[in-house]
Amino acid sequence: MSNKKIHLDLEKISSVLYSEDYAPVVLPVCDHYAGKPKFFDKALGIRDEIGACFDITIDLEDGAEVGQIEEFANWAADCLLRFQNAYGREARRPGVRLHPVQHRAFELELNTVLNQTIPQPGYLMLPKPESLGDVKEAIERIRYWCAQQDIDSPPPLHALIETHGALADVQAIAALPEIESLSFGIMDFISSHRSAIPKSALNSPGQFENPLVRRAKLEISAACHRFGKVPSHNVSRQILQPEAAKDDAQRAKRDFGYTRMWSIHPAQIVEIVSAMLPSDLEVDEANQVLSEATKANWGPIQFKGELHDRASYRYFFEILKARAGRLAQ
Repeated sequence: MSNKKIHLDLEKISSVLYSEDYAPVVLPVCDHYAGKPKFFDKALGIRDEIGACFDITIDLEDGAEVGQIEEFANWAADCLLRFQNAYGREARRPGVRLHPVQHRAFELELNTVLNQTIPQPGYLMLPKPESLGDVKEAIERIRYWCAQQDIDSPPPLHALIETHGALADVQAIAALPEIESLSFGIMDFISSHRSAIPKSALNSPGQFENPLVRRAKLEISAACHRFGKVPSHNVSRQILQPEAAKDDAQRAKRDFGYTRMWSIHPAQIVEIVSAMLPSDLEVDEANQVLSEATKANWGPIQFKGELHDRASYRYFFEILKARAGRLAQ
């Protein structure tokens, strides 16, 4: 990954451009899902090659084999321990996708991965909530298990918006302080329409053109940005064409405001990261504009024939923050 130099003091700039309570969530731009030991090991190998610029989620739900709930929960716990032993306590740890809150596996998985004898997950993914009530119930049960294990602070939560009810409640779900990211589950969402949405909407360009799918993508993204959370785009199913994931990521970022995307194949990771991170040209322009702004004591300036003031300064600040925060995890 390119490491274009950011030569400005971002913390100081933030104090000038924003109020003290400004603290939106910043996450790596790619979330790679691994549902088998060999896939997890492969992801660690890629991490060693390109750095910690993407998340790894240990998948205990749809991406894992059926009928081995306890075995896979124990495997997740072992992965968290192995990861800490390899990369240290300060490294951002993998997340874990649990079963839905109403599934019998949910309690067992919580009891296994929220255990004081192993490192906490970096986050927990909650799939298939049917409503705001399901997310709140999951939060309460997670708090309970953390209290049982004397864990002071539960891990942050991500939620997968893939049902009609969750989409209807998406603003309220995004507003929950425990939530740091919402993902769009395109496959379950389309299935829930009972063939009313054609199969072509599962892939590009259909996924960006079908009105019902577009609406879902936009509502999730808008809710996240309203509450300072991270919108995470759905998978690219064309796993034999990793460049398709890059194209999807670019469009999701450009047209729908997504700042993170799922990967379901190791070959997709680099493609998504390169598409989602601000480009070198964007970083150069942001450095130049904000450097001129500091000279003007943050008053309006002209740069290359264009007017800039604090509104556009905040835009360029976000470019630099995105590059710094999402690359150096």
